[in-house]
Amino acid sequence: MRGLLIGLAVLAGLASLIRYFPLTWAGTALPSGVGTYSGTIWNGQVSNVPLLGAVSVNGSLGGVQIQTPPGEVTFSGDVTPNGVTDLVLSMPIARLPMSDTRLEGLAGRMSLQIDEAVIKDGACVSATGRASSDVLAANRGRFQWAGPELSGPVDCIDGRLRVQLSGEDAGQAVAATITTGLDGIYRSEISVTTIDAAAGNVLTLFGFNPADAGRYTLSEQGRWR
Repeated sequence: MRGLLIGLAVLAGLASLIRYFPLTWAGTALPSGVGTYSGTIWNGQVSNVPLLGAVSVNGSLGGVQIQTPPGEVTFSGDVTPNGVTDLVLSMPIARLPMSDTRLEGLAGRMSLQIDEAVIKDGACVSATGRASSDVLAANRGRFQWAGPELSGPVDCIDGRLRVQLSGEDAGQAVAATITTGLDGIYRSEISVTTIDAAAGNVLTLFGFNPADAGRYTLSEQGRWR
């Protein structure tokens, strides 16, 4: 999720600069520590962006197109004065730049597609899209347990971006809701229901609390920056 917000922060900052020419002027609008800038808003590059590396910038009168080169982490999208369209982010879970030891060595990927998002004064006004991850299904060899692949819609609630993921297979059901914003604060609510006895050992290692009838829950709040 921190990787997602870094990308959105880059896009939101660039959205305010469409009327300016030198990309180096972006230093006052983009988040601190995002990278170094060269070229112009019409044809430039942001280098050393956390997680993403180099991001190309190609502007027009209607907006700015952002794209990374092919690789493990791919990111692209179009910035308009009102927000973003056609945003796509795909990356390995293990590449998330978070100091969370629970993520170390995990297999699987996460993908995000936002068809359109309206951002005003740093708040998410509206959004349509989908997210998915196979992290629970991809680590059977490591944990001797696997959960379903997850997918679900992306929208806005109370000015914040919300991702709702769910999945079911073989007597197991997972539901996860994650809300976050450009202020860096996120909250996650995850529920796992399973008849697999091995799941309890794995889930408690990741901080889940047993509830009832094979159900485990996890609630967390923190900052991605």
